[in-house]
Amino acid sequence: MKNRVLSAAVGIPILLLLAWLGGYYWTALVWLAALLSLFEFYRGVKASGNRPLWPVGLMVMVWALALSASPMGGTLGALILILSILLLVILYPRYHIIDLAITWFGALYIGILMGYTWKLATLPGWFWVILFALLLTWASDSGAYFAGRFWGKNKLAPQLSPNKTWEGFFGGFVATILVAMAGYWILPGYSFYQYVGIGIAAGLAAPFGDLFASGIKRGFNIKDFGRIIPGHGGILDRIDSFMCVAPLVYMLIVRWGG
Repeated sequence: MKNRVLSAAVGIPILLLLAWLGGYYWTALVWLAALLSLFEFYRGVKASGNRPLWPVGLMVMVWALALSASPMGGTLGALILILSILLLVILYPRYHIIDLAITWFGALYIGILMGYTWKLATLPGWFWVILFALLLTWASDSGAYFAGRFWGKNKLAPQLSPNKTWEGFFGGFVATILVAMAGYWILPGYSFYQYVGIGIAAGLAAPFGDLFASGIKRGFNIKDFGRIIPGHGGILDRIDSFMCVAPLVYMLIVRWGG
């Protein structure tokens, strides 16, 4: 617990500073987090006995991250897919279709979702948008942790994450909605129902994003994706929920004319 608190005390101010600066600073942070997450994902793949094609995965992730900003996105994706097929044929039987499928999935999973964390910085008042998305994610995680610790009895998804409970889920869900309603002061300009709507969406996306990552780790038979953050594990361990919240925040704000 001490390591978790110390990591948060150091990491959160740096994160918020880079969000405040925006532009190249936020872009650099997003790309660095995406690269480290992909590295952690593929290390987990190797631990399970599979062989990811690192060069292909890196190209796929870069394409997925930059897709929205490139008119050649579709063409580039097709070329990378053809290259993947050629490599699989050349390197067979050392690599097989499962390796290629996992390579592409990991890169798309991280690249597409992290692309939206990047795009948050393109919205008006980007710092407050990023802060709002972070607070929604933290509310879900913290609410679930404390509600589960004090009242948790009924297991939520024991095969995916044995420590998570329904009580924790509802605690995180309620906390997320409350923080979303505080968006009236953090990110003003929307209706009461819109704040509640984004709270409900984030309150569902955050825990499911976490459970999905837990399922991946169980499939790889690993506890954490990495150890870079003391008390928290790897980068991907810490951003799996945020990666699912950020796209919803972006899409809803754009839809509402933010």
